[in-house]
Amino acid sequence: MKTVALVIAILIAALWPRSSRAEVSAILVGVADYTIESGIRDLKGPPNDVRLLADALTGRGVTDITLLADHLEGGTRPTRTAILSALAEKAATVGAGDFVFIHLSGHGTRQTDRDGDETDGLDEVFLPADAGRAAEGTGLIANAILDDEIGAAVDAIRATGANVWLVMDSCNSGTGLRGVGSNVATRFVDPASLGASTERGARREDRDDAGSADLPGGIIAFYAAQSSEPAREVDMGGEDRGEDWFGVFTSRLAAHLVGEATYTFRQLFQAVLSDMNDQSVPGAARLQTPLWEGDLIDATVFGDATTIGVRRFPVDGELIGAGLVHGMTDGTLVGLVDAANASSGDFTGLAQLEAVGATDALLRPVAPDCVPMEAELCDLAGELPETARFAEILARPVDLRVGFAPPVDLASGEPLAPDHPAVVALSAAMGDPAFALSLSSEAYEVETVWDGTALWFGPRATVGGFPIGLRWAPDDGPLGPIVTRIAKAETAARLFGSLAGAASILNPSPVDVKTEVLAVNAADLQPADAGVSPQAECRAAIGRANATPLPLAPHSELKQCDGLTVSARGVVGGARDVNRIHIDSHYCINARYARIEDATAAQRVGEGMFLCSDCPGGYGAGEERMFVIVSEAMANAEPLNLEGLIENCGAADAATRGGPQVTAVNDFLSGLSSGRVTRGAMSAAGVADVWVESWRWTVVPKPVAFLELESN
Repeated sequence: MKTVALVIAILIAALWPRSSRAEVSAILVGVADYTIESGIRDLKGPPNDVRLLADALTGRGVTDITLLADHLEGGTRPTRTAILSALAEKAATVGAGDFVFIHLSGHGTRQTDRDGDETDGLDEVFLPADAGRAAEGTGLIANAILDDEIGAAVDAIRATGANVWLVMDSCNSGTGLRGVGSNVATRFVDPASLGASTERGARREDRDDAGSADLPGGIIAFYAAQSSEPAREVDMGGEDRGEDWFGVFTSRLAAHLVGEATYTFRQLFQAVLSDMNDQSVPGAARLQTPLWEGDLIDATVFGDATTIGVRRFPVDGELIGAGLVHGMTDGTLVGLVDAANASSGDFTGLAQLEAVGATDALLRPVAPDCVPMEAELCDLAGELPETARFAEILARPVDLRVGFAPPVDLASGEPLAPDHPAVVALSAAMGDPAFALSLSSEAYEVETVWDGTALWFGPRATVGGFPIGLRWAPDDGPLGPIVTRIAKAETAARLFGSLAGAASILNPSPVDVKTEVLAVNAADLQPADAGVSPQAECRAAIGRANATPLPLAPHSELKQCDGLTVSARGVVGGARDVNRIHIDSHYCINARYARIEDATAAQRVGEGMFLCSDCPGGYGAGEERMFVIVSEAMANAEPLNLEGLIENCGAADAATRGGPQVTAVNDFLSGLSSGRVTRGAMSAAGVADVWVESWRWTVVPKPVAFLELESN
């Protein structure tokens, strides 16, 4: 581990010239140990979060790092006084143009807002190591750090002209959480256990929503979870390695900071979101929605001017400095290069990863024809090149596993008994030999909820206490075809998701893709039982909506009558095939195609989509995903048009179709899953010719949209 950290520190530092960037400093806080008197459950991940980030920052040449963390050499105990003093000292020592990174890992919770500056009447609070129970009659947690106090400390730094990046990996609030597995823990403390009041305070009429936007320094903030969700940490160790806990959000963030690519904050946030949906993250831990806010979203991270677009990891002999926190798994195929600036494709050898740990793994040499599979490694071939210094990911193992969480009761949140008819039916439906289907409370992609009469399936199967997703009732017929439909959709999502965000400065997408949303006002919608046709309702709502569509934000919550459009514009000469793959809330895969030639005006990719959460005969609330695949058009060949060929619902199911175009599509998808796509001549840089972008959103039921309208 020390060897890998040293390689990261020396080699990565050499890749980041510092003459063109701001002076960067950091305050890293990781609270793991709480006092016995407080009754707060200790955490295990925050010290590792801090260690991981400190290594990444050191590798980028940052030397001014303040460590406030338990169980960390050189770290100070992260008490309330220590944290606030470090923030105050930073405000007294930085100046215009500097950049300050502040990271907080630990427990979070809520208590009554006393000054009326919160829209929901509750303050979010961070719990330092000396947090304690509320004094009798106060309802206020002892030594808690309020969001107001964090905001004031950040504003004091920004007042000097310095820019601030704040990252919080803690729960802001929570509800009754059901068990999420022994290898997943929440960073949330029930406020009632500390004697804190959660009665919603009154909101001041003179509240200034503008905040501190006029300060000279900029601000960008990343939050691991929204205010109604838990943030989680997971054990990435193993039986032969012991426990090794990390915050899900922080581990993914640090992995990108260690890599060579330079991002804007928006690109970094989207990359972390994509990683958090990866199969390597336990299903229960993926149920959190990161958020961002601030005016630096399109600025370059830390102000680096150098951009090296291929994400690579350091190699030291047979050891690679990347592991589970970087999204690696046993069998991942990597290409080895001798220098950090080597062209992509200029490999001196190939290797697979084995014995993958939290932050490192072993390399085993393999032949160029290695196709990584989930169940077995390729044969050993030759030896690792002695000159190899870096590795880049070529392909992850083909994985046909799909996990379903055991059904829980909607009303109580408790798991159903093993002999419950819904559990028996679901278990019996998992017989499709094409997939490895399982029921697991820890490793799953699909939540299942029983509402008393029917099962609901979805990446998230409830929102605001309402069931969402795909509904199946015993009278609807066999459950097996539904389970197979879900498995096909999840496998496609994993395949395309693993390729999302691969564009880089060395390999930029030749097509600019935009997804925009035209949001209607919830006040213009009718109650679900009003008897108004969706066409009439949406026509009226859209007529009163803001006529300017806006870019679709990551993990947006959308509602009935909101409209989505996807457009594509060529930015360089040449022809490309563009496919829009939409996986709706019912796990139906829908494909739309467009041909984009040369640098011309934008054109639509498929028709616009108007959402219908509560329509007669078609309840559509639930999680939805979309992927846009851009590929180089091949000369003297049919276009790569996936319409009607990968769908899994109704007559359009690809299993019922055939012909040469189906064969071509299957070959293409097989190539995507087994290795880097090179469907033809390589460019001078030897880079791949497929680019994938992804989006994810939740269509909320009307009652939830109305509740959110009232809360605002």
